Amino acid sequence: MRPAILRRGSGALPAALVLAVVLIAGWRLIVLSLQRHAAEAHRAAVVEASQTAHAIETQLQALTALADGQAARAANASAGADAAQQLSSLVPIHNAFWISADGIAVTADPAASTATNGILAEWNGTRHSDATPSLLGPTRQGSQWLIAALAPIGAETAQSAPALPTAWAVVYTDLDQLLLAIQVNRIKSAGYDFALTQLDPSVTQPRQFVSTSTAPLSAPVVLPVRLPERYAPAAPGSYLQVAIRPHAGWYPVTQIATEIGVLAVLAWLLGFGAYDLTHSLQRLRAGLSIYRHRLGGLRSQLAVETDRRRELQKSIDYARYHDSFTGLPNRRYFVDQLDRALREVRSRQRERLGVLLIDISRFKFINDSLGHTVGDELMVQAARRFEKAAAEIESVLARWGGDQFALLILDVAFPDAALAFAAVLQDSLEAPFELRRHRISVAASMGVTCVEGGTARAEDVVREADIALSMAKKNDTRRVLMYAPGMGGAAANLVSLEADLHLALRQNDLRLLFQPIVELQHYRMVGAEALLRWRHPVEGLLLPERFLAIAEEAGLMVTITRQIIARVCRLAVQWRQIVPQTPFYMSVNLSASSLRDPQLVDFVSGTLREAGLPPDVLKLEVSEISLISNVGAAREALERLHALGIQLMLDDFGTGFSSLNYLQLFPIDYVKIDRPKVERTSGGRVNSGMTPAMLQMASSMGLTAIAEIVETEEAADGLRKMGCEYGQGLFYSEAVAAEVALGYLRGEAPPKRSSAPPVSAEPTELSATTLTAAANGAGKSPEDDSPTLVIPIEDSGATMEVPTLLRTFRG
Repeated sequence: MRPAILRRGSGALPAALVLAVVLIAGWRLIVLSLQRHAAEAHRAAVVEASQTAHAIETQLQALTALADGQAARAANASAGADAAQQLSSLVPIHNAFWISADGIAVTADPAASTATNGILAEWNGTRHSDATPSLLGPTRQGSQWLIAALAPIGAETAQSAPALPTAWAVVYTDLDQLLLAIQVNRIKSAGYDFALTQLDPSVTQPRQFVSTSTAPLSAPVVLPVRLPERYAPAAPGSYLQVAIRPHAGWYPVTQIATEIGVLAVLAWLLGFGAYDLTHSLQRLRAGLSIYRHRLGGLRSQLAVETDRRRELQKSIDYARYHDSFTGLPNRRYFVDQLDRALREVRSRQRERLGVLLIDISRFKFINDSLGHTVGDELMVQAARRFEKAAAEIESVLARWGGDQFALLILDVAFPDAALAFAAVLQDSLEAPFELRRHRISVAASMGVTCVEGGTARAEDVVREADIALSMAKKNDTRRVLMYAPGMGGAAANLVSLEADLHLALRQNDLRLLFQPIVELQHYRMVGAEALLRWRHPVEGLLLPERFLAIAEEAGLMVTITRQIIARVCRLAVQWRQIVPQTPFYMSVNLSASSLRDPQLVDFVSGTLREAGLPPDVLKLEVSEISLISNVGAAREALERLHALGIQLMLDDFGTGFSSLNYLQLFPIDYVKIDRPKVERTSGGRVNSGMTPAMLQMASSMGLTAIAEIVETEEAADGLRKMGCEYGQGLFYSEAVAAEVALGYLRGEAPPKRSSAPPVSAEPTELSATTLTAAANGAGKSPEDDSPTLVIPIEDSGATMEVPTLLRTFRG
């Protein structure tokens, strides 16, 4: 027990030493700090007292100057005449009067008789026999302290003794007014207590006139108030003095208490820290001995932990090189194996390698619509099918990305064998997938490349397969493509186009054409659709399908859409000034990325507000594809736009599988019927097929229908007879410049072609793909110089160039 007590007490000595040192040093610092503070406060108080005394001296000088002026005035008036009579005839200034030589107040203000009599009595008690100007007071008169300046009248200063005056000029003021003039409250606001006292040798205690403290000031800074030149105190030896002291004192109690408290806390912390440190060292020594005993046991456990670490490292390596969902090797493992295989090809151990990049189509749609869990299950099932298909060949199958797989075929007899195996993988995807009570069919796009030797790197081989995959994804007919050297140039061309598109946006090289929308009954233009064109410096005029996909992938569609809306609004302002009585509107197409722009609604609203346009001048067109990409965001954006008063159009109505659902889900006002088919039967009657049904359905739902891609007079007449109100297409006008469209709006030229196609010419029936391609080219203006498209005509096996095809429909 005793050693324990000694050990416990041994920690108190260092703590006591630290505590003593801290207290002594801290107290010394506190004393020095208080002395420095008191010295600084005393210097500041001296400055404040000096300024206050000087201000009082200035007021006294002004008072004596008034008295001298009154004396001079009285001396001039009484020269050579009866002095008493002349003084009686003078009117003194405010707070002034005269005292005759026999001690009687002359021409005093009756309202100030109390002050006059008091000053006169005080003067008679301290009256001098000489003509020295004097300062009387302060003397109490009721609740006031008065100070009076007495200047002799008629006394001339000589080198000998001054002559006796004949009378005195008196000017007085209230002490409170004098202190108010020097702003004595400022002293208290500055943190000082102030007192004005008078020392009189005939009185033992000084007389105190003003004080901001109820108690006498302790150890104040005292400065005397000097009297003006030539003036002496009425009571010999008396003088005024100013006393100033800080309100908190020279040694503030709050500061002292704070510093002592800080010192106490600091001393306690350091003492406790020293005490705890001592005990910690003791505990450390005791613990060290215990750990020495345990070291032997830890050595035995080290071997077990080493074995566990090896197993854990194997698990980490597996997780590092394998996909967690599918269990397949990941991209890193695939690239390592590809590097190894390329070295074997260079050393002639292998003849040829094949690399396939596989992209599962509709994966993003399944993720967005059915959830990520279903998307992951799809990839797992696709991986199992690919593993089964590749089980009989020497290969490496890996998860390349979110919706992509990569396959390395180690021995390829000839390049077509790689294509044949890609077809086998395509066949494995034909059976529908069972995904959480959903039956879904998916396909895949594949890019294939083969390596036969040389110094190819893994990155170059993968890039070739990726380029082939990109071309396959853009090809509507072939899902599997083998890499060819020309594909690299096409990819580079896309990159170049993207760079040129950035430059075109900065230089405003994108231009707008306008295709009129016509009221069918009177062939009158009521609106125009803004169509985008790009005048490329090398490739000429490019249509939207050539560069809008690049803009979408590069994230430029939001900027392009905003520029189009701003330019259309500025143009609409000009048109309204030219044709103020003609109503019209302009429509702008919104892409999927524009609908996801959170600032779209605010931008449209601000643009209309700055242009001073009503909302009905601008209409916005959306397609089914842009709506399906993100239904929630699109619906919110369209509802906010509709709330602004902007009418919305659903483009290509009738071509999608869920258009009717969108008419009910979104606030649509117009539907555009894509390329309405109006045929005549053998009896000459208009065939009422799909188009009348869509018109009837739109009318029943309160929607306005616009028939687009109207190319023949027969189609225009048939649509008018069916009750369609509006039309748009090459029959009325192609896409024209803004000036031409404005001329149509002003009636300078009818928005209708004068020539009709031959009645005997039956338009050839086209497939949906062909119609879409023709529609893309139909809006071209005469100055379009992009390469001519060749479109296959269904059931004929022949081909026809687009201009020839359009002439067939136009006549």
